Amino acid sequence: MNLKAEDQRTAPRVAVQFHALVSGSVQSEGTGTILDLSRGGCRLESQVLMLPGLSLELRIAVPGLEWALMIDGADVQWTDEDRAGLAFVRIRETERQRLDNIMTARLARTSEDGDDKQGNLVPVEFQGLEPVLSKNPEVAVSKGLAWFAQDRAEFPFRGGSLLNRAFPACTPELAAALGTLVQSGGDTEVEFSLALLQNYRGSTSADGVLKEIVSRFPQDDRKMDGVRISINSPGAVSGEFGLAEAWRVKKESLTRWLTDTRPAVNAFAQQHMAELDRMIVAERRRVEAERELRERSRHEDESDGYRAKPF
Repeated sequence: MNLKAEDQRTAPRVAVQFHALVSGSVQSEGTGTILDLSRGGCRLESQVLMLPGLSLELRIAVPGLEWALMIDGADVQWTDEDRAGLAFVRIRETERQRLDNIMTARLARTSEDGDDKQGNLVPVEFQGLEPVLSKNPEVAVSKGLAWFAQDRAEFPFRGGSLLNRAFPACTPELAAALGTLVQSGGDTEVEFSLALLQNYRGSTSADGVLKEIVSRFPQDDRKMDGVRISINSPGAVSGEFGLAEAWRVKKESLTRWLTDTRPAVNAFAQQHMAELDRMIVAERRRVEAERELRERSRHEDESDGYRAKPF
């Protein structure tokens, strides 16, 4: 189903705090929080790359629903640092009906209560632990591993969110604790480490942990994909070619991996540097093609006397 732009702008909205998985055409899957929702779009907060014109796919976890609400196409209308306005342009009929039901219930609650109250993203039982965990990375890693093993799907929103508050940056002490865990652990420990490192997009402070994973599990495609995702995640970018530039910096940082004496690490670095070269070329071509398309569309709109309105 394609939603009209006018409907997107005039549809009633409700304030929410729904967890969401976000995927797009130029970056691997990440997480985010839906801050307000309407039948035609939403406001999203996320570290995933969001640029006007990009189309994202959303899986929104709504309390009370057995499975996530699926939005097949949500086009970025505007961005402000880590927030963006999205317009729902592709949504299946069954999902549209579910969205209608959600909005009807939320609007009714807002009307009755005067406010749509949401719980904190960090559960009550976790609150106040940040100062304690921040002083002892080993304990933080141990607790985080237990939370991850208990509920992997919710970890990014619960235990992972708490650890990010305790460690806004991946400190050398935290990286050392994760490295020790990876050295002696198995699948669960490695997958927990990769999940936690998603908090530190764009940082090279955990390269030692990633190299340890590569050294121990070079033939495990799933773990190698996790390492690639961690390396490729650019953090904040700016400008049309911001993503390509971020990947260029990533490629340069991998040159330090080439001095590692472990053959698996060296081989991985060479292969991924070549892959980043291909990604950079493809991204530059994509930006240039979209620039040309926008320019052509602008001229067509001007000739028709139409001016697009922001969502």
